[in-house]
Amino acid sequence: MAAGVSMLPLWVQAALWGGVAGSALLIGALIGLFVPIRPRFIAGVMAFGAGVLIASLSFALILEA
Repeated sequence: MAAGVSMLPLWVQAALWGGVAGSALLIGALIGLFVPIRPRFIAGVMAFGAGVLIASLSFALILEA
């Protein structure tokens, strides 16, 4: 069998990879429920995310200009 070829049907592969990607949300939610996280850390993560969103928006607008 060639490398990278799976015996599973395409819809099964899509369901498995969707489950892997969606499990990150579930794991993060469980960590957030049971692990105490400092508000300063949460603020840092949110500030980083806001900065990334602003940067991506500005790059998209610069490309159109």
